[in-house]
Amino acid sequence: MKPSVWPDWVDGLKAKSVKYGGESLAEHTWAVLVKLAELYRLRPALPALVALPRLWHCLFWACLLHDAGKAAHGFQARLRGGPAWRQRHEVLSLALLAWLSHGFDDDEARSVVAAIVSHHRDADVIQQTYPDLDDDPLEPLLAELDAPTLSQLWRWLAECAMAWRDALGLPKAVVQPIALPDEAQALRLVQEEGVQRVRRWLYVYDDWLDDLPLAPVSQRMLGIILRGLTTSADHMASAHLACMPSPVQEHWQQFADRILAPLRVHEPTLAPYRHQGASAAAAGQSVLLSAPTGSGKTEAALYWALGAGQQPVARLFYALPYQASMNAMFDRLRAPQTGFGRDAVGLQHGRALQALHARLLEADAWAATASTAAQWEQNLNMLHARPIKVFSPYQMLKALFQLRGFEAMLSDYAYAAFIFDEIHAYDPARLALIMTMIHYLREQYQARFFVMSATFPTLIRERLVQALDNPVIIQAEQALFAQFCRHRLHLLDGELLTDGPAAIVREVQAGKQVLVCANTVARAQGLHTALLAVGLTSEQVVLIHSRYTFGDRNQREQAIRERCGVGVAPAARKPLALVATQVVEVSLNLDLDTIYSDPAPLEALLQRFGRVNRSGKKGICPVHVFREPTDGQGVYGRSRDAEQAGHIVRVTLAELEQHDGELVDEAAINGWLDAIYADSQLWQAWNEEYERVAEQATTIVRDLLPFRSDAQKEEAFEQLFDGVEVIPSAFEQQYINLLMQDRFIEANNFLVSISKQKFAILRNQGKLRKAETHGRRRAWIIDVVYDDDLGVQFDAEARDKDWD
Repeated sequence: MKPSVWPDWVDGLKAKSVKYGGESLAEHTWAVLVKLAELYRLRPALPALVALPRLWHCLFWACLLHDAGKAAHGFQARLRGGPAWRQRHEVLSLALLAWLSHGFDDDEARSVVAAIVSHHRDADVIQQTYPDLDDDPLEPLLAELDAPTLSQLWRWLAECAMAWRDALGLPKAVVQPIALPDEAQALRLVQEEGVQRVRRWLYVYDDWLDDLPLAPVSQRMLGIILRGLTTSADHMASAHLACMPSPVQEHWQQFADRILAPLRVHEPTLAPYRHQGASAAAAGQSVLLSAPTGSGKTEAALYWALGAGQQPVARLFYALPYQASMNAMFDRLRAPQTGFGRDAVGLQHGRALQALHARLLEADAWAATASTAAQWEQNLNMLHARPIKVFSPYQMLKALFQLRGFEAMLSDYAYAAFIFDEIHAYDPARLALIMTMIHYLREQYQARFFVMSATFPTLIRERLVQALDNPVIIQAEQALFAQFCRHRLHLLDGELLTDGPAAIVREVQAGKQVLVCANTVARAQGLHTALLAVGLTSEQVVLIHSRYTFGDRNQREQAIRERCGVGVAPAARKPLALVATQVVEVSLNLDLDTIYSDPAPLEALLQRFGRVNRSGKKGICPVHVFREPTDGQGVYGRSRDAEQAGHIVRVTLAELEQHDGELVDEAAINGWLDAIYADSQLWQAWNEEYERVAEQATTIVRDLLPFRSDAQKEEAFEQLFDGVEVIPSAFEQQYINLLMQDRFIEANNFLVSISKQKFAILRNQGKLRKAETHGRRRAWIIDVVYDDDLGVQFDAEARDKDWD
């Protein structure tokens, strides 16, 4: 909605191409200021972080001027279909700073310059486009603003600036007026001195860039915040985001009552656990929570985030290690009963677009409409518009690697609350990167963290305490751990593939739902075949692993949830054997009766056990682990040395032997883990890898500089991920047909993720080729068998190195 004071005399100046609606310069500038005002209300105290008391004052004037250079004749002609314009409008916008610079001190003027000139391009692009030469490239640029246009712009600033401030509801103490020179003098300052003044502002910008590496951290943060907020406001306005959803604000007890209301129908006295109340009481601080699986850790974290509800939560980030668990938490937090509504929650991970599209299709949206809506939802997440975001920690690592747009990411993390679940799921190298970012955001951006788990091995706990600067440590009551004991451990001789099928068949025939967990896809496929061969029907054996197409895997996961998920009525639970790989460890919210598993590290086994008797209503259920094979199948502890391969599996088995036949007491698990990592070889390998990466990451974050993204680090970031997406040849034509129709999301349903090593093996075998996508997208076809039941099947050479 336009303010009552409107510069209709500049409505002929455009900010966007006529092809895309022809939004006027005034309309776009107003929309940017609307977003800036919303960002101000989200974090009014931000100036204290960057030691610039009038930060919002500077940002208001910077955003008012940021696109003024688009008034250039060449730019306006280009928007109307004319020839390309090779200049930079943001540099030309600096010319109008001549009218306002007397209203800022030196630090403020430098900040306004930086916010304007950096809002589209990195510093090196500006420097290369406008070098300081005798034949100054700024002269033809400044010549593009004639006297009539300058007069229009001057009148706009003179008559509208403070009226717009008031219409936005920005306090007068926050954004102050600046008296403009009279019109004649204003035109002279630009026409006669514009080149020199703009060049001087570029010198100021360049000098700041040169000084930043040795400047105080607050100066580097100031640059990050200036660019981050300006680009965020600009991008949200360009996306025509009408209004950012309000940040969440609710007293934790009110939220708890909402969650518990359905349960109180049967248990009227039901109340939050002590550790949940303690979490809420620690709302202003960082927290480590240790509580048993199923005891409401998620609720405790949300109570902590909300606290007494006196202040809105600027931003809430919920970090999980696996995409399927992120998708499930996204659904939970959007639900009215257990969360905060659809508009409040976003989802961000590598396959988020696919997940959003699937949910829209489940809601019976037409395919084309669902694709558009999913893309829009993803854009909102990238624009940092949602008050709650369920995401992968790798998203925050983009800032560490200085990927494009990292300033906007870091700006959105200021004063934010972060919840980390299952932090022990990361290997030491990735954990070191995450811990470094946690420390940096807590120390520099006043972010607070809630890290929760059923188990915290000492070597991880010590580093968390250090990163969070002695957080509040909350431990669930010992009686609660005893209450949530659900499993009894049984070690079995032999190995799962040869000695397991007979026992599994007996369990299924006795009416049980059995989880069968293998370490590799090839072993899982072999178990599926073996169980069918010894008496189970195809209806009784379900297979899930990572080597189905995304579409097939989503359908299988949905079918599995419907058969053995938490909340499925007992009468609907038909006996089955669910054969799975590690994808089941934290990706599906299941509740089976027992498990037969390959040996694996204790953390992985505990996650597998967590899919058995998840609700704790079945008494004590047996969990079975075979003693063989002990090499980890190349999945755990990879090594060329046969003695070293799978060492962690052998050490884990040695510890489990001490507890064979015992209840799995989660209160004692930390002791089990500490005993395992007391092994000198494991401790040394873990510690050396962690410290090596932590030292590198600390150096990177210490040298983090604004205005310069680092494209070279994008490859290093991609090295964090082992997957390569390919298309089985059976689906090649369907994939290409969808691409040709621009149905990219649906085309992605035919992708399969394989490891980089597997990719290299297939390429060496000549089984990989590029798809003929006519330039729509780069894609690889794998010439292997795809079976509807088994998924992708590799030959013997690939299976021998089956690390997926």
